[in-house]
Amino acid sequence: MVESPAKALRRILDSPGVHLGPACFDALSAKLVERAGFDYCFTSGFSISAARLGLPDVGLISFGEMMDQGQQIIQAVSIPIIADGDNGYGNAMNVKRTIRDAI
Repeated sequence: MVESPAKALRRILDSPGVHLGPACFDALSAKLVERAGFDYCFTSGFSISAARLGLPDVGLISFGEMMDQGQQIIQAVSIPIIADGDNGYGNAMNVKRTIRDAI
């Protein structure tokens, strides 16, 4: 049985030592991270905003754009991805939605 990405990430982070996980910003960069042999990678608001909009992470990228990019990244690789949920995209209800939709 294949280990889920969430369980794999927990196992990695629970193990002793320093864990290196480069950033990715799209499906191709995630594939390159995986091919290079890293156990996981992460996204950042800046990297996705820069890749999609050519702009810094100053709140211009939408929740939908971040979720779309995250789905493309997750579907491209088998390693766990740590996603940047930014500020939750609004008030407490938006934070709840961001978490729910990201899981």
